[in-house]
Amino acid sequence: MTHPHHPLHGQRVQFVRLRRGPNPDLIIRLPDGYHAAIAASLTDYAGPPLVDPDAVEPPLLLLEGLWQMAQWIAQQQRLNGEPEI
Repeated sequence: MTHPHHPLHGQRVQFVRLRRGPNPDLIIRLPDGYHAAIAASLTDYAGPPLVDPDAVEPPLLLLEGLWQMAQWIAQQQRLNGEPEI
């Protein structure tokens, strides 16, 4: 399991069969012997992931934050006698 948030992350599981479709599932045997279907994209079945699963994307800036920055810049321009854009 390669998806960092999956409960079986980092563990190896026994592959039983492939369930085909647009988003194929793998039928696996769980440690307790039961079978389960999991998305193939959560595993390294098709090869190594294209993206590092441990890489954390930076959060996006909220519109409120942009508005506050624009207000601060305008205030600084007024204090420095610069024309506003």
